[in-house]
Amino acid sequence: MSTAAILSVVVAVLVVAAAVVALTVVRGGTGLGGVRLKHRFGPEYERALAHHDGDEKATRHELSQRVKRYGRLEIRPLAAEDAERFEARWAALKAQFVDSPTEAVAEADRLIGRLAERRGFPGQESPEHNDALSVHHPHQLHGYRQAHALTGETGASGPRATEELRQALVAAREMFEALLGGAPAPTARPAPQEIPAAASRPDPAVTEKTTADTPAVATAAAGTDDEAKPGATAGGKLRRSPLGHRLAALTGSAARGDGTGSAH
Repeated sequence: MSTAAILSVVVAVLVVAAAVVALTVVRGGTGLGGVRLKHRFGPEYERALAHHDGDEKATRHELSQRVKRYGRLEIRPLAAEDAERFEARWAALKAQFVDSPTEAVAEADRLIGRLAERRGFPGQESPEHNDALSVHHPHQLHGYRQAHALTGETGASGPRATEELRQALVAAREMFEALLGGAPAPTARPAPQEIPAAASRPDPAVTEKTTADTPAVATAAAGTDDEAKPGATAGGKLRRSPLGHRLAALTGSAARGDGTGSAH
């Protein structure tokens, strides 16, 4: 077989392989494509699979379309002040849960919806709301769905219902935190500095009385300070330090040995 014939066969094989790959992608794909979708969507993949009665091909097609439609959705930044207000509101509804668990979960559902819309997702009333969230936060969507479903139930009461609401609130918190993710931390406000006791301004009357009562102490302190400074004078006379006195004594002894010193 000539070289040209061999090249023709190789080109034909490559063309057929490329066509098979393209057809597989168009039809939703099997194997690696499905594995990637399962890994990306997690529990949302199982939910979509149940919705399509176990039809994996239809499930992959739906989720692939979601990625295509919302994968490049522009997520708007959240200002630090807005993040702080959302956090404060969540803290308030957790306290509200003690007295009104159903209302607290309903408020959590609405709060997450407003936060998602602020970040650039379709509004909570839109049918695209959960689909868009599933592309960017698929692993947190289940708890959010659970909280939303419980807000529509009425007449439920008792410890079991309260525990379900509590679990739903905890699970919904994951979506809340995911939507807050990437927001800058609120600027820390410096705490007011307290004046140390030692730096307090003394009472003039107390200071004057203390000085008048202890003149000797003040004089002694002044003398000590003067002695610490070479060349300091008191009353016009040179005040010597202890070292100076010793040097003078030694010098005087030497002078007396020469007959020039004065006798004591």
